[in-house]
Amino acid sequence: MKSRLVLLFCGSLFLWTANAQADELPARKAGLWEIAVKLDAGKPGMMSRQCTDAAAEKKMGVLANDYMTCSKRDIKKTSNGYIVDSVCSLGGEVTSTSHSEVTGSFNSAYTMKVTDLTQGGIMGKGETSVTTIEAKWLGACPAGWKPGDTETPGGTKINLLDDVK
Repeated sequence: MKSRLVLLFCGSLFLWTANAQADELPARKAGLWEIAVKLDAGKPGMMSRQCTDAAAEKKMGVLANDYMTCSKRDIKKTSNGYIVDSVCSLGGEVTSTSHSEVTGSFNSAYTMKVTDLTQGGIMGKGETSVTTIEAKWLGACPAGWKPGDTETPGGTKINLLDDVK
């Protein structure tokens, strides 16, 4: 389940548009996306591929909301992308305060730089981390793939939406 949450986070980070106060992030173009996640310097990143369509994008937003409750979720369009500021409870006493800068196109390629402070629970005072997500549209989903299918590092394929109604 933890790997499912990480992949969900990486694939659809901050694509929660239902509760947006001002602007909304556009849905990604349907098809196969390659997602590279680069963590703070010195920590290993990961690469995955994910098949999506409009319905899957909506379901991933719902699934993300099942794992967290956000008291703040501000999305603002800028001249070259979007700024997303959020404060979310990740369950129990853990709180994530993040600032994201998104540039590029949800039709071809985008980059998201996320600065996050996670506090509480076993995190204690927490520390700030910086994650860069680079996503690139590769084309149509491969034969045999369905929306929500995600290929994890190592080549295992899971569907993030199998348990979502």
